[in-house]
Amino acid sequence: MGIDAVELHAAHGYLLHEFLSPLSNQRSDGYGGNFEGRIRFPLEVFQAVRAVYKGSLGMRISASDWVEGGWTPEETADFALRLKAADADFVHISSAGVSPLQKIAVGPEYQVPFAKLVKQKTGLPTIAVGLITDPQQANDIVARGDADLVALARAFMYKPRWVWEAAAALGGTVKASPQYWRCLPREAQSVFGDVRIGMR
Repeated sequence: MGIDAVELHAAHGYLLHEFLSPLSNQRSDGYGGNFEGRIRFPLEVFQAVRAVYKGSLGMRISASDWVEGGWTPEETADFALRLKAADADFVHISSAGVSPLQKIAVGPEYQVPFAKLVKQKTGLPTIAVGLITDPQQANDIVARGDADLVALARAFMYKPRWVWEAAAALGGTVKASPQYWRCLPREAQSVFGDVRIGMR
């Protein structure tokens, strides 16, 4: 079947993020120092993957270290422009993870403004994430044009069938195996579309 998409992880304090952030990157060679030096290795990794993989390829980036003097949303947008020039198909915008000094202003959609900034500056398809838990909330982010996609993780861990609830709330449909057709509550009967349930 193959792989449809690959997302390289340059967020949350992982190796590529450590190169991007001036807090963790203390190198004095060509892979440290100014913005150009700090983005060099992550960009080279992206280019190396792109050279051998022709499918949809993007990168997840922490847009802010949430620490004075750390990596910034503006640098994220500039880096995303370099990724776009290297044939990136999307960027996934998160934040934080590189420093215990981080002071994160947590709240619903707290990272969405970062995604919006990157999308506006680059035109790349952009994924937003972070305390997006309600179907209408997720739909509104995309409808406003703040991001092209919304990513969820913890919401699915708590409610593995979250997408069914989203379909019910937003008037959508999803495909499901026939063994699930009888499970829907009366108010969500249309979630699986026009299915025919026989006798028990």
